[in-house]
Amino acid sequence: MDPTGPWAALEPKLAATRKRVQELEWEPQRRNSFVPYTVDRDSAHADAGGQRCLMMSGYSYLGLGGDERVIDAARRALSVYGTGCHGVRALAGTIPLHEELEEEVARVANREAAMVFSSGYAANVGTVGGLVGPGDTVFIDKYDHASIVDGCRLSGATVSRFRHNDPAHLDRRLASSSTRGVRLVIVDSVYSMDGDIAPLPELRRVCDAHNALLMVDEAHALGVIGATGRGIEEHFDNAVPVDIKLGTLSKAIPSMGGWVAGHRDLIAHLRYAARPFLFSAALAPASAAAGLEALRILQREPERVTHIQRESERLRANLTTAGLRTGASSTAVIPLIIGSDEATYDYATACRREGVIGLPVVTPAVPNNLARLRVAVTAIHTKADIDTAAEAFRAAANTCPALAG
Repeated sequence: MDPTGPWAALEPKLAATRKRVQELEWEPQRRNSFVPYTVDRDSAHADAGGQRCLMMSGYSYLGLGGDERVIDAARRALSVYGTGCHGVRALAGTIPLHEELEEEVARVANREAAMVFSSGYAANVGTVGGLVGPGDTVFIDKYDHASIVDGCRLSGATVSRFRHNDPAHLDRRLASSSTRGVRLVIVDSVYSMDGDIAPLPELRRVCDAHNALLMVDEAHALGVIGATGRGIEEHFDNAVPVDIKLGTLSKAIPSMGGWVAGHRDLIAHLRYAARPFLFSAALAPASAAAGLEALRILQREPERVTHIQRESERLRANLTTAGLRTGASSTAVIPLIIGSDEATYDYATACRREGVIGLPVVTPAVPNNLARLRVAVTAIHTKADIDTAAEAFRAAANTCPALAG
């Protein structure tokens, strides 16, 4: 690359990234980003560069990533349909598995219809862009996922942000808005870096008072909250409805893709208006089959959800008692809030020396001085695993100057 040619204008950005990574990962033992892991199919362990560790930062909440039933479903789809769909859904890309999967998503979401995107990111960007545009206003929680934020920006709608989980602030934002177009409020059901739950009843009352639609992203809620893992509505005893539900097939459901569910007319509109759906290749057959089988297992085996909820509460209580900060977490997602980015990398490195992987999340993904390890409990974690993790997190804290004492 010639630094004096057309690349010269880009070089400062490239240099800034190199500097940022070097500041945090200045030796091989401190590498925590883009690490290749070989994950066990039948346990919560993973190999990281020849070291066998207990994985405590994965997203496979239901522990189905290595489930033979899910793998067999993917194999069968490969044998029938091959590796790809060779087209977009509107033209040559739809196969029967896509329609089966969408029917199953709608059933789990308790909605009339659903549609499946090639990723969760595409689902958010496409759904938001298909619902709002110039002349409309979107009201988003300060901690909403980046895919929601990007979808709002790309839509051309006016974007208004309100304080995290603060319905009173949302109420003021809505009251001060003069838009005559669509009013859309978007929140995460479970926030992926904090593990807290959106206050759905209060948000619903505010939306109703201001004639606003309410959309929730169930990415970290499906399989995690509610008596049988069906998300935020079930968590609140199915007493408070939302207007639009959206989620992913790559976390509790061990596949790829994203989904949106709602009224039949809404989904019929989004099939043509959501550009990432209309102009992206269809979800691969193996991914569709794996997602379908995992959704069926979720419905048959709610004890997986009970295990997640019980063991996450036990781990959180153990860590809090040990003096570690877990914020407002009340779900399987447990942040271990350290403070500075560098201290968080110190702690993650110390945890790995103790045989446990807890991965750091630093600025700008989280606010300044609130860097943390993002820990998650899954159905494949045994009680012994949780005890091992708690002891390792405590021991690692005693070796870090920012946490010791």
